[in-house]
Amino acid sequence: MTVAPLRIGFVGSGFIAKFHAKSFQSVRHAQITGVYSPTAANREALAQAVNDAELGPCRAHPDLESLLAAPDVDAIWLLAPNDQRLEVMRAIHAAVKSGRSKVRAIACEKPLGRTLAEAREVLRLAQDAGLAHGYLENQVFASAVERGKEIIWRRAVPASGRPYLARAAEEHSGPHEPWFWQGARQGGGVMSDMMCHSVEVGRFLLTAPNAARSSLTVKAVQGSVGLSFDIESQRPARSSQLAPPNPAQSRSQVCFALSQVPIFTSAAQPGVAHCRSQAQPASHSSACKSQAQPAAGVL
Repeated sequence: MTVAPLRIGFVGSGFIAKFHAKSFQSVRHAQITGVYSPTAANREALAQAVNDAELGPCRAHPDLESLLAAPDVDAIWLLAPNDQRLEVMRAIHAAVKSGRSKVRAIACEKPLGRTLAEAREVLRLAQDAGLAHGYLENQVFASAVERGKEIIWRRAVPASGRPYLARAAEEHSGPHEPWFWQGARQGGGVMSDMMCHSVEVGRFLLTAPNAARSSLTVKAVQGSVGLSFDIESQRPARSSQLAPPNPAQSRSQVCFALSQVPIFTSAAQPGVAHCRSQAQPASHSSACKSQAQPAAGVL
């Protein structure tokens, strides 16, 4: 059976847009058919790279309205800098609601906005426009995470009870663009940019196999920031290319309440599951640990 490809338009042509474009080499039934970016040279270069990789046919658009009205664009990948995402989402919403655009789905690079209010408004606009959307977390599909969860719940849980604690850490070598150092443009630094991975991996590990995602709900969120990252000493060549750095190392602790499944072996004692998340700018790596009580199972 022939499957019609999903035709995608990119908004943005920076580091993350190039990253997404490369990722589509492993995606079936999808084409990148359009690119819009305010910088003409960048959008033309990305469109050419897409065509060279045979991921198109792709053409560069001179403005956002042109991309949204294109008959060969079914979905938008919102990859513009953080401070532009709400503005772009408002334009998409207006074009779809007015009938000027036939776009039917949206994917937005994290974070949705610089603040919680912006993120909620982006979600509201997507819902009001009737656009297909959802949380697209990649790390829960990593083989180590999937296999680790399967081992814990199959082997450790029957002997010692469900896991109650998951720890996850996120690191990367960025930022990859100078604007990321500017708080007014970026928003929440490494916490808003990276913590989503750790929170979702923790939730995934603590959720019983085949249980609904909603079986684990957020009870409280706590965060702290420690100033300990010195880019000048760590990466002197890079520091000269950036705006004054924001040397922040962020840590967070997230607590979930179990609504249906007890933490301990006794079903009469429902309690709290803890996901401890740490995000910090460093080299690319991630790690997750889960402990079961009373006998610990560690991933």
